[in-house]
Formats: sequence, C-alpha cells, structure tokens
Amino acid sequence: MGANSNAFKAYDLLATQPVSVKDLPDRVRAGIVISAVTDMNGVNHTLSTFGEVIWDFRPYFEQSNVADGQKYIPWPQDCTYDLVSDCKTVLYAWFKRGLPGSKPPVAMGVCQTAIASAIPLMRWLMSVNVHRFDHMKPIHVANYVHHIKARLVRNAHSVYDSLRILEFLWVFRDETSFPLANCPWGTSSLWRVSGLAKQAGRNEVGKTPIIPPNVQAQVFNYCEQILANATDTLNERDAGRLGLRNPALVSIRDAALYVLSITSGMRNEEAIGVETSSWRSERRDGVDYHWVATTEHKTGKGKVEFLVPELTVRVLELMSRYAQPLQEQLVREIEELECESDPHGLTDRLLQIAKAKRNANKLFLCTSMSGQQKSAYYHVDALTNGGAKVAFRRLAKAAGTSWLLSPHQCRRTYARNIVESRMGRASLVFLKWQFKHSSMSMTQLYASNPMQDAALFDEVLAEMADFKVDLIESWLGDQPLSGGAGRAIKRVRAIALESRHALLAETASYVHIRATGHGWCLAQEKGCGGAGLYEATRCVDCKNAVIDESFADVWQGLYQQQRELLAIDDAGPAVRQRAERDIQWAQQVMTDLGMLPESSNFSPQAGVCDE
Repeated sequence: MGANSNAFKAYDLLATQPVSVKDLPDRVRAGIVISAVTDMNGVNHTLSTFGEVIWDFRPYFEQSNVADGQKYIPWPQDCTYDLVSDCKTVLYAWFKRGLPGSKPPVAMGVCQTAIASAIPLMRWLMSVNVHRFDHMKPIHVANYVHHIKARLVRNAHSVYDSLRILEFLWVFRDETSFPLANCPWGTSSLWRVSGLAKQAGRNEVGKTPIIPPNVQAQVFNYCEQILANATDTLNERDAGRLGLRNPALVSIRDAALYVLSITSGMRNEEAIGVETSSWRSERRDGVDYHWVATTEHKTGKGKVEFLVPELTVRVLELMSRYAQPLQEQLVREIEELECESDPHGLTDRLLQIAKAKRNANKLFLCTSMSGQQKSAYYHVDALTNGGAKVAFRRLAKAAGTSWLLSPHQCRRTYARNIVESRMGRASLVFLKWQFKHSSMSMTQLYASNPMQDAALFDEVLAEMADFKVDLIESWLGDQPLSGGAGRAIKRVRAIALESRHALLAETASYVHIRATGHGWCLAQEKGCGGAGLYEATRCVDCKNAVIDESFADVWQGLYQQQRELLAIDDAGPAVRQRAERDIQWAQQVMTDLGMLPESSNFSPQAGVCDE
C-alpha cells in the first residue's frame, strides 16, 4: 500500500504554477495554487491558493510524526495586506526555488519559518506602527534583534530561526512590492548577528541536553521490565481482555520507542517511520551486523539504514505483533474511505487516504481523534512528535525520575555514548550488550554500509570535539589534578587568556586524548609505548599524563590494594618493595586530588599512612 501513498498528489497542476510572483497582477497572483490533490478519476482539487488566509501544506508532508495541525500557515488578519503579501512572496520564492546555491526547503521548513519568524515580525512591526517593509529602518531592525535576543536568552539557534524572515526579505527583495531599503545585517550577517558565529566549534549553551547516565539507567531498566512482560500483555489483548488503548499496551509502545531511539541514534521522525520487517541481519568477517531501514526526511536523503544491537531487533519483532491489529484496523479505515461516495469533504478524504496508506505498515501507531471531521470514533494514526514527547515524559515519570525526557535528546545521547565508550568511560548502551562494533573506527563503521545516515557520523565526531573541549576546560578550572601533565596544566592556569573558549576549541582539534582506565594520556608520538595501561603508577609522574577527579575511585582502590599486599607476611621482598613504591605513587595522586592532607606520610613498617 505504501507504493500508492503519492497517488493523490496533483503533480501536473502544481508543475504549471509560476516559480515567482514578480510582476504578476494581483488577481493572477491570488489564484496561484499553493497545494492541490487529485481524485481517483484524475480530477484536480485545489486546497489553497496564494491569496487565501490559510495555506494548506498537508500534501507535501511525508513525515509520519507530524500532526496535521502543524501543516498549515494561518496568515494573520491583524496585519496589513502589504506586510502579509511580501512575506508570502518571499516564502513562496524560497519554497519553489530555494536560496541561491541551495535546493528548495521541505514543507516543514516553510511552515516553521512562517509561524516562528514571519508572523511574529509582522505583529511586532504593527506594534511600532510600521506597515510596510520599505518603512523598516536600521533602528527597527536593531530593536527587533534586541527584542528577540531578550526573549530567547543565550539560544543562538532560536534567534537565528526567529530572524530568518529578514534574510529572505533581503535575498528576494526584487520580488517584493515594498523591498527593504537596506541589508538588515549591515556589513555583518545573520550568522554573526544571531550569535552562531561565536559558538562555532564550541559546545554551545542551548544545545540539546544529554540524558544523564543515572537517568538512562533508570529509564532503560524500566523499559526492560515492560518489554520482558510484553508477551503476556499481548496475549491478554489477543484474548479480548484488553482494548487497544489500554495503558499496559501503550507502555509497550513507549518503551520500545525509547529503546529504538537510544540504541540507533534515529531522529524521532525516522523512528516513527520504521515499518514491519524493515530490519535485517548479516554476518561479515565473524561480526554480526543488525540494520534497521527507515526514511530520512530532514536532508532529503531518503532510505537509510541504522546499525543496532541484536536486542533492538528483538524489540522491533515484538512491536510487529503489537502493531498488527492496529494495522488491520487502518486497512479497514482505508477501505471505508475509498468506498465513501459523498462529494462533500472529498479533498480531506483524499488526504486521509494518502496518509493512511503511508502509515499502513508503520509500527509505532496510536488511536486518535485528530483530523477527524466526525469525532464519533478513534482512528489509527502514526504517533506524532508531540505524542512521542508526552510518551517519553510519561516513561521517565513511571521509571521514577524527574528528568524531562524528550525524543530529540536520544540522538545526541547516542553520539555521546559512542564517544564515552571510545574515551574509556562507561557507556550504558555499548557495554550492556557488549556491542562489538564500538571497537571499530568510524571509517570502518561507515564503510560497512553506505546506506547509513552520514549526518549521524558527523554528530558523533562533533560530540567527540565537544567532549574534548569540555574535558580540557575542566582541567583549566579549579579542580585538583595529578600526573606530570596535570601538574603542568595547574601552572598554566595562572596565565590570562583573552578568549578562553577559542583557545579550547582550537586546542581540542589538535590534542590526542586517550583514556587509560586510571587517567588521560596526551602522548602524541613518543611515550611509554602503552606500558602505562598495565602499570598505572607509571603515569603519576609522566609528562603526558593527566589524572583528574573522575579517576579518584580507581586510585583509592589501587592504594588500598597495595596496603593489603603489605599486610601479607610471606609476600617476599620483591613484592613488598614493589608495593611500597606503588603505594607512594598512589598516595601522591590522592594528595594531589585532595583526598589526603598534604602532611600525610607513608610508613612502610606499618603499611599505612600517618594521617
């Protein structure tokens, strides 16, 4: 059925529409078709035109997780015709042709820009008595930028998105009736004015938060419990003792969505887009690979595959059983809609059929009343982004955590888990199932399947850079450090820096940092040759070693082990001499990290420190 999901798009009609409204009479401009559908007989039905108050973009949305209410642009009626018309003009030009040197945006981009940028700007201009864009002066631009930044404190991406309509009004100014007289950014650029330029190469404030490890553990363990009992719950449903909207069934879907998201790095729209039997397994060079296919819409790549652990495949197989009765109900809904002959509401019905066919094989389905002309019954729909947010909040609360869990946090957390694993720190996802692929290089992983989402690898590399910047920044703070390089860094702290963030970003790209399990190794070419991996105390005075507070427990354990060795009467002189040496090094680290007072002295005879 998925093959027919585009059958109602009016390609022929839309292809004949002009790509610019420049120099067109008002009557002709107003009649330009923004969206249309075609019925089973090939007859075109217009949904919205340029001159209408509402632009309906529903036919253009392929994403399954977008609610119908987010597919419209409600042009404001409390703003002047001149302001609205010019905003329509530039967004139409962008939608049809794209910015110079780039392809046209997807429908979601146009809708979001209109709602988040164009409409707020028009209403602000009305509040300061500016009714046309050619009356907008540099002082107005400066005041509006200040207004936006005051509202979106320290979030450069949101500032950029909010100001973007001004960029379009300038780029497409020759097509507007009342063009801007001056570039809104003067000799600068939107990139710089929004603050994004200052954050280049920097882990910016306002970036998607990483789910804390303890929260990951709580939520994942809770999901495991839900999925472990899922078969019994589904048996109850199949026996007719549970309805499709039963909370126990909903919790299975929510738990499965979290597991898929956190173990694959999929965006929410891609996770919701997973269909029945869209996964496969293969064995290559003694390694098992498990792939899940979905559709990537954000950059228009189309079909992509994500690498997942075997556990995720088992969860998806469970979801196939969960989704089966919902898919069957969706098929019945399609048949009923196609059999309905009432001409009233035909265009809406055509869109419902197309949407239902796109969702017919999806796994993450729900029952909903949204978009229904008659609200007498629930229909089957794909889970929306908003529904997924509610599901994740509900999941986190049920797991006993107060963290505001959101689907979009999973992709960045997945990338951070890879980085943490490669940097020698515990990573829940990769260690829990001994995910062997984590030992491979990024190049090897990407080469294993060219259909993977390349953007995910970019995010992993960006996360690696952020990790290193954060780590180096923590060393330049006031935390105690040990190791030869650690003590050198403490001396560097006294040097005044004009731009600390710029230095960190620049330094991180050149510094190789590897975890040894008991510290960090900065050796570039020459070093101990890896001996410090097996003999921890070699790192204490090594010029390439940094030991920070994250390894305090390790050194406390080493210290205690050496004390236990000294307590053995028949260990022999060689063992005792080695233990005495190592306990002195361990004591040095503990003193540097503030775990022991400076005056602590080790007594070989007693095998203890005098504290």
